[in-house]
This record gives sequence, structure tokens and C-alpha cells, in this order.
Amino acid sequence: MSSTKAANKVEEFQKRLEEAKMELGTSQSLTDELKEQLAESSNTISARDSEIHSLGNKVANLKQQISDLRSEMSVVETTAFEAKARHHSEIEVAEKMAKAFLEIDTEVPDHIKVSDVESKDFENNEVSKGLVALTDL
Repeated sequence: MSSTKAANKVEEFQKRLEEAKMELGTSQSLTDELKEQLAESSNTISARDSEIHSLGNKVANLKQQISDLRSEMSVVETTAFEAKARHHSEIEVAEKMAKAFLEIDTEVPDHIKVSDVESKDFENNEVSKGLVALTDL
């Protein structure tokens, strides 16, 4: 090989070396950029994972509250049903008593004498004196 050919080869290899260095620099720059994006993505995923975990805890808490409310509602419904049944029974008894009261003969029999409280006969009676004394209290 002649020295010119050798010099041309060396120059060609130097150009290739420079091109390779430039490609390596570009690759290194892209790699650094991708590493940065990966770190950001990892942080985002970690933050979302924390949010999901927090929401999972909130859901569990809400489920427990719903369960507690259902239990309380069941107690209230039972109490309301019992009160309704009790009041229904009381209403039935009151209706029966009213019906029975209407069936009672409330007229005063003819053989019983009813005195007029304001009459003179009643004032002369000893019972009226006792009643007057009681009303003075």
C-alpha cells in the first residue's frame, strides 16, 4: 500500500470514528432523555399507586359505614314495626272500648230521683254542707 492510500484509509477511519462518536453522543443523549422520562413515569406510577391505595381504603371505609347504616336501619325498621303493631293494638282496643261504651245504656232509670244541686232541698241536706265545705278548700 502506498502512503497516499494509507493516509486516505487513516482519514477515512478518522471520519468514521468521528461519525461513530457523534452517533454515540446522540445515542447517549437519547438514552439520558429516556432515563429521565422513565424516572418521571415511575414517579407518576408511584403517585397513582398511592392514590389507588388511598381510594381503596376509602372504599373499604365507606363499605363499613354502609354496613353499619344497614344494621342501624334494620334496628329502626324493627322498632318502627313493633311500635306500629303496638299502636295498632292500642287503636283496636280503643275502638272496641268506644263501641262497647256506645252499647252501654246511659239513660237514668225512672225510679232514681235526680236532685237539682241548686234546689233548697239539697241545701238543707247534710251532704250538701259537706260538699260546700269541700269546695271551700
